[in-house]
Amino acid sequence: KNSPFQKLVNWGRKNSLWFMTHPMGCCGIEQICVGVAHYDTDRFGIIPRCSPRQADVMMISGYVSKKYLPALIRVWDQMLEPRWILMMGECAISGGPWWESYSTAINLDEIFPVDIYIPGCPPRPEALLQGFIELQKKIVAQQDRTVIPNPAEEGLGDGY
Repeated sequence: KNSPFQKLVNWGRKNSLWFMTHPMGCCGIEQICVGVAHYDTDRFGIIPRCSPRQADVMMISGYVSKKYLPALIRVWDQMLEPRWILMMGECAISGGPWWESYSTAINLDEIFPVDIYIPGCPPRPEALLQGFIELQKKIVAQQDRTVIPNPAEEGLGDGY
């Protein structure tokens, strides 16, 4: 059980998620959509950062090539603890339509300790925002990985 001090620390971490994106492909557009005033992520303490030394959440989305993978690992290594990873979109999660390609880096969750998976091709901005909210819940509870349900599979809509 968390001590009162640990609860306070987790509350602060939950309300100051500074994220760094690696927008590749279609999911990058959805990440941009979340950053506009319509969704107002600042009210949740979710603020974009350009430097890995300032960010504590790394978002991986879209196709990741084997050539780009070492750069992602370097960025991850530059981030300070505690740090979290959101993996967004089918390409990042499973390789997408290019999963059989010789140049596709698949099974990224064997390289990075992914905290939240956000499925979809591409996932809607609301799903990304829900992923951040689930990450906040996880930080407060200090839990393990979470998979955001795909709205298309849940009967909540058919996406795009």
